[in-house]
Amino acid sequence: MRKIMTRFAILILSVFTVSAGATAATIPLMMKSFPNISSTTIELLMTIPSLGIIAFTPVSNWVADLISVKKTIMTGLVLIFLGGVIPAVTVNFLLIFASRIILGLGTGLLMSFSQSLIIQLYQGREQQRMLGLSSVFQGLGMFVMTYAAGVLLNSGWQMSYWVYLIVLPIILLVGVYVPKTVGKVTDSNQSEIVTDSKKIDSKIWTLALFAFLFNATFAFISIKFALLVVSRNYGTAADASTLLGLMAFAMAAGGFIFMFVQKHWFKFTTAIGLGFATISFLILTISRSLMLSGIGVILVGISVSIFMASMVANINRMTSASQVAFSTSVVMTCANVGTLLSPYFAKTLSNLFDNQEAGFTFEAGLIIFAILFVIATFVGMNYSKLEYKNSSDLSNNMNAQN
Repeated sequence: MRKIMTRFAILILSVFTVSAGATAATIPLMMKSFPNISSTTIELLMTIPSLGIIAFTPVSNWVADLISVKKTIMTGLVLIFLGGVIPAVTVNFLLIFASRIILGLGTGLLMSFSQSLIIQLYQGREQQRMLGLSSVFQGLGMFVMTYAAGVLLNSGWQMSYWVYLIVLPIILLVGVYVPKTVGKVTDSNQSEIVTDSKKIDSKIWTLALFAFLFNATFAFISIKFALLVVSRNYGTAADASTLLGLMAFAMAAGGFIFMFVQKHWFKFTTAIGLGFATISFLILTISRSLMLSGIGVILVGISVSIFMASMVANINRMTSASQVAFSTSVVMTCANVGTLLSPYFAKTLSNLFDNQEAGFTFEAGLIIFAILFVIATFVGMNYSKLEYKNSSDLSNNMNAQN
């Protein structure tokens, strides 16, 4: 029973890596409550947590060295709770703005560990299953939090922020069931803790670049999809919002698909994730109906789960066990930078080719994903050359299982 609860405690952390957007529906009502604040500044409340995530994700590893991984995770959860509920108890906009930054800082503290702990604690098929379930928890958890916030919204925008009360039992769960020594890694040939845990291999920087480009391009769906639907006259903004809601379920489905793909074609998992992304953007580029666009959106959600889970799996195979946590934080940080800069990335592409149509943005994204897909396929064919030299035993075990 304790092992099951430990697994649950680790998996549930993935939900809070994306919880900042759970209260996005409060923005219109907040604009009415703060008429003297510009709409752009109020909208920034939903994206400003990214700055905290970017700042504290790499810092989390140094914090963990000082106070332990478990205490770092619990500190992150406490900050998420405080940053989450403050808007529910105050109408001071500056304080609300600061609380969103605090939320991002807390998310940054636990983000890399939500994935790296799976790599460190589990091996073989169990590791594959946990990585897949992490995506499932993330998708379904985000849906539940967003839905709950929407229900609470009927009683006023401040009520929606009470959804972050869910963090309290999770803090208790982590405190009871996550071992105190979790996250400590020792060399297989030595009893002492490995000291090069902050070293970053060049292969990890390549993964970080892939994560940056993927997120910067994937986020086109958030900033341009509604405009695409409306500008092509086959739906309304509300229709677009409904379709985007399907992504949470698609991400959950992507977690199960990842487990199957990783089991049978682990070398090409990243390429398969990018393949889903390429097909999805192709569909969105040619779509003139809500049904076809819905299929595109679902494939986008699946691609996100497969791709991001594959990044973590690749880190495990391409670096030493002691470097997994910090390497994961670097890749996740670059992914979040990509998300943050996506609007500027899209604008730059539009200006460069002098085409401001929403459809062009997806055409550009299609080309980017297609190029990344080709590169990832080539990497898959030469994957054994990229694996960390001491991970050969693990690779052989995985191949035997496959």
